[in-house]
Amino acid sequence: MLSDTKIKTLKPKEKMYRALDAERLYIEVRPSGKKVWRLKYTLHGKEGTISLGDYPLVSLAEARKKKDEIKVLLKDGINPVQEKKKIQHENQTANRNTFKAVAEEYIVEQMKYKSEEYRDQFKRSMRTDIYKEIGDKPIKEVNSADVLRILNKTMDRVKKTGHYGTGEAAACQNRRFIGLVMKYAIVTLRADTDPTYAVRNAIESPETEHARPLEKEERIKLMVRISLYGGTRTVSNACRAMMYSMLRASEIRRMQWSFVDFDEKIVKFPKASRRRLQERTNKKNHIHIVPMSDQLYALLKEQYEICGDKTHVFAAPFKTDDILSRTTLNRALVFIGLPEVTTHDFRATASTLLNEKGYKPDWINKQLSHVEENKTRATYNHAKYLESRRKMLQDWADIVDSWKIV
Repeated sequence: MLSDTKIKTLKPKEKMYRALDAERLYIEVRPSGKKVWRLKYTLHGKEGTISLGDYPLVSLAEARKKKDEIKVLLKDGINPVQEKKKIQHENQTANRNTFKAVAEEYIVEQMKYKSEEYRDQFKRSMRTDIYKEIGDKPIKEVNSADVLRILNKTMDRVKKTGHYGTGEAAACQNRRFIGLVMKYAIVTLRADTDPTYAVRNAIESPETEHARPLEKEERIKLMVRISLYGGTRTVSNACRAMMYSMLRASEIRRMQWSFVDFDEKIVKFPKASRRRLQERTNKKNHIHIVPMSDQLYALLKEQYEICGDKTHVFAAPFKTDDILSRTTLNRALVFIGLPEVTTHDFRATASTLLNEKGYKPDWINKQLSHVEENKTRATYNHAKYLESRRKMLQDWADIVDSWKIV
């Protein structure tokens, strides 16, 4: 019988040798000094040997325990070597099928046509709230309690940090992202159920805030304060460009210098080159022409001095030719003391006031890039009412400028 004291005295020799414990369990001492537990066994009349691990990583007591477990397998006619390989394979498979591993695979395989911004948002949610809770867990074992815990912790995090947006919105987004990964795991035969379904009503999605026209006081405050904005000139120019042009925030952010024609005084957003391409410059995938008012022309000329060497007109400050973040413009409004105002409200304000002043709805809708139901007509009408819209946008820019001198 071996003891820990005796094992420690076993010194390496020129050739490998063995020291017997009991019941065919022995320790193998190699010339390198390595000591390995091994067990001889007989199954169906055939001899076999199995390694139980290295000493001292596997102690004498642990080696004897493993020996007893193998004796049970042998009694049931199970080959311990094959069982060991099976367990190793299952562990390797489990490591490949953790939630994080499947989520990373989902990003590569299923998000290739999503915008870079959407992918970044997905990855950020995974890193911030999700991986720390279930990243290392086999995806098949992720349950509704895990998801609910993530939702609650997400809301707590948002409330503590005072981050922009609501905790409910972030939690609901995390639930949707987890659900996307789980559904992918189901169709690739690595999970059986989607645990997000059971908690779909656990947290109510915040009520959508629809765009609204700004009140007179808000309009004046906006123009006065945006001129005093303490951030970068690019961000303040982007906000003013939105007001002058009636463009969406996404269109402002993705506007490229290749769209800008200073000679013709237009900004021409091209049709997306691929139907499935998500990074579009306008939501409906059609050509959209914006005539420049004198104010927008001057603003873009100024911006060219700042970012003329970049791809995007309003390139993100301090980054290499990247676009502004999705939240940057709304954060600027918070910074200047208008947290209740969003970039969506600019378009609603323009639509409401221009309709009230008697401008033709067709001109306004065309400038807002609302698509005609007749797709054939829409294909040829991207320049429709161009001169009328040019005058309307000049009048609109003058109206916007009048707010700061009221």
